[in-house]
Amino acid sequence: MSDTLIDLFRHGKVDGPAAMYGATDVALHADGWQQLQAAVKAIPTPEVVVSSPKQRCRAFADQFANGINQPLLLDERLQEFNFGDWDGVPFSELFGGDSANPEGWEQLKRFSEQPAEYPAPNGETIEQVHARCGDAFQQLVKQHRGKHVAVFCHAAVIRLILAHLLPVDWRSGDWFSRLTIGYASRTRIRLVDHPDMSPVVECIGWLPADVPLVANPKGM
Repeated sequence: MSDTLIDLFRHGKVDGPAAMYGATDVALHADGWQQLQAAVKAIPTPEVVVSSPKQRCRAFADQFANGINQPLLLDERLQEFNFGDWDGVPFSELFGGDSANPEGWEQLKRFSEQPAEYPAPNGETIEQVHARCGDAFQQLVKQHRGKHVAVFCHAAVIRLILAHLLPVDWRSGDWFSRLTIGYASRTRIRLVDHPDMSPVVECIGWLPADVPLVANPKGM
């Protein structure tokens, strides 16, 4: 049996104002399609295509899977963080300017710095997201061992899958703020076909040279 190769793609730019897009099913922007098209050209044709059910991932993944004559597999566990009351609401509407709702901005700051201690109101906890992402990854490896798998998902999902493989403090906001997972970036994990070998993270947040890195610290 050959190695298992898993390419985790973050979706491209979304078609919406600056916001925390988690459970909100925002569409992919036209630029996002182009970003992903450039990204998938850099990999060999995968044998398996998996996606979050959110349209910003699923729409491109479906087209890509059809183009290589593979079925698209959807996994609800690969959905982004549900940000509860904040989810999908433009920042300008949610908190206004810095002076309009200082208490709201302070609450968001606490969540960004210590998500385990200050979860989004009525949203998922980081422990819940970490658990479901880990379950999805373990099942993916078990079901598709020895294959090349392309996964289209979200920034927090990629970070928390990595957190299952690397010795990091995933409960800290530093893991989210200091690790860039840009639009349409690729993170590659290789599982060598040997019982004594641990999974190897070959690259994190890789982008083709012709795709500029777009800063997007809040929206997912």
